[in-house]
Amino acid sequence: MSVDSIHAALLAQIPDSYQKTTGFPTWMLTRAMAHGLAEGESAITKAQQNLDPENLHGDDLTHYVFTRTGQERREAVFASGMLTVSGEGIIQAGDLFETEGGIQFRAAETVIVSGTANVPVFCVTPGAAGNVAAGTVCKMPVQLPGIDSITNPLPMTNGFDAETDAELLERFLERLQQPVTGSNKWQYLMWAKEVSGVGAARVFPLGHGDGTVDVIIIDSDGQPANPALVQAVQEYIDPESAGKGEGQAGIGAHCYVSAAEGVAVDVAVTVKCLDSTGISEAVQKSIVSYLASIAFQQDYVSYGKLAVAVNETAGVLDYRDFTINGYTANIPVGERQVAICGEVTVACENT
Repeated sequence: MSVDSIHAALLAQIPDSYQKTTGFPTWMLTRAMAHGLAEGESAITKAQQNLDPENLHGDDLTHYVFTRTGQERREAVFASGMLTVSGEGIIQAGDLFETEGGIQFRAAETVIVSGTANVPVFCVTPGAAGNVAAGTVCKMPVQLPGIDSITNPLPMTNGFDAETDAELLERFLERLQQPVTGSNKWQYLMWAKEVSGVGAARVFPLGHGDGTVDVIIIDSDGQPANPALVQAVQEYIDPESAGKGEGQAGIGAHCYVSAAEGVAVDVAVTVKCLDSTGISEAVQKSIVSYLASIAFQQDYVSYGKLAVAVNETAGVLDYRDFTINGYTANIPVGERQVAICGEVTVACENT
């Protein structure tokens, strides 16, 4: 209630034999009380809202979840990779390299360069921003003596953003709705998703026989997990699948972690647009986004919904001749598989 409505209610409870005109003592005293009651009601309303985690954000949500389940927000992970360096000199641990766009990487160790050498590096900025393409890390902010050139022959990988509020809330609700009892399948699902970079997981009891559990994972981008992420989850749950209780899993429980198998989705389409510049890339981005949204959520790629995603791409006015893997039908996806964007062929018709 507002201050005015509370004040009016207070005045209504006072007999009319008292002077209640603005400025008189009765009016002044009840007005002051109305302000205090309004502030108290606002505080009560806020406290009630904070009992629902869907109303919380940032540190408030992190604290709420941790105090109730012990779950922590997954932190961002630094991208890493390898540089090929040419010249005659020394790369010191901590030396900086960067892309044209200013994304910087540090040398992880000291390396003597005589001709060419490989230098392991990690991004100075945590998160997916460090997952840059091959050949893009080619600059030195400060010229290093004797070093002629640098490049990354392969993309930088394993950079993952911190867990979002929506992702943390989803894990929290899963914990409540799928209660962990001992080492049931929900326990393995929870363990897998506690590792930074894991987007989703599926658990298959007895996948390798009695006393075994298979855990299949995808990354936070809805892609098959890379070997480093698979290894991180394996080490967390059951190192070397040994069943020795050296990870989260108990003694005698052999866990086998692997990446989901990627099912390539090749798309061909003809679109109408005002300007074909960048349309192919935009369409591919829409396809990737749709496939990520259904990863481990449904067992097929919808022909109709993927067509809608393409048609709703910025700059696309209409489309025709749309096929997925050469067909005009849904594409099945197995329970240990995840759909990934394959070859995208876009023919443009300018209007």
